[in-house]
Amino acid sequence: MDWLQALAAGILQGLTEFLPVSSSGHLVIFFTLFGEPEESNLAFTVFLHLATLLAVIIVFYRDVRTLVREFFTAIADIVRGKPDFKTPERRFLLLVIVGTIPVALAGVSIKMLDVEKGLENIFVVAVMLLVTAALMFVVDRFRDGKYTEADAPIRSAVIVGMMQALALLPGLSRSGSTIFGGLLGGMTKEFAVRFAFILSIPAVIGAGLVELIDVIKMGNVEIDVVSWMIGFVATLISGILAIRVIKALIRSNRFYLFGVYCLCAAAFAFLIGFGVISTN
Repeated sequence: MDWLQALAAGILQGLTEFLPVSSSGHLVIFFTLFGEPEESNLAFTVFLHLATLLAVIIVFYRDVRTLVREFFTAIADIVRGKPDFKTPERRFLLLVIVGTIPVALAGVSIKMLDVEKGLENIFVVAVMLLVTAALMFVVDRFRDGKYTEADAPIRSAVIVGMMQALALLPGLSRSGSTIFGGLLGGMTKEFAVRFAFILSIPAVIGAGLVELIDVIKMGNVEIDVVSWMIGFVATLISGILAIRVIKALIRSNRFYLFGVYCLCAAAFAFLIGFGVISTN
């Protein structure tokens, strides 16, 4: 992989990971057209996930810092026999923990049942892109909710967590699904976006660890330091920009733009699946 390919891959990863268009769906379409990546490219993808993780941490640094601090103080309180989740910061932590459980269970189940490859089907992607499009058209119709980290009920976190678990299906956008889930659960638009991206942190870490294990099993992997760093920086910058775009568009009710894009992507995927567009 040369530096130009790394740059393009980084930009694509950063944008599709956070914009509600499904990065996994785009990868399936790409691999169907051009074939599966080499082992070094799989390792490169894992490396780029670190950049997406860093992008979220940078944009939501204050929230992440608060949650990390509250996590350790909460453990200390539990050890002392005095658990307290009444403060807004501690309740935010509880919401993140509850919201992470569904995707963790779903991820383990998919791995144990070994159905991951079966889900990476071009027709599955096409249908899920249609679902993503529908969700994006509906998002604009939601009125601003009332819940924030201070008073959001547990059921709201469960709804968002369930949507994130469903987004393990290639073609169903994780960011789009979780934002939709937050609005469905009565969260304010601002908090729905914050919660959706904060909730992606443990999910990305978990997925990254699983992929890292697969890379280690492959054995020696060739690393082009310059290309990898270019890809990392491109992912980081495009990821930060993508998150800021989402924060702006949720206030202006223009998520329908992603819906239109996903409809086009779904049509393209169907054309590939039916052989209208040749592969390899």
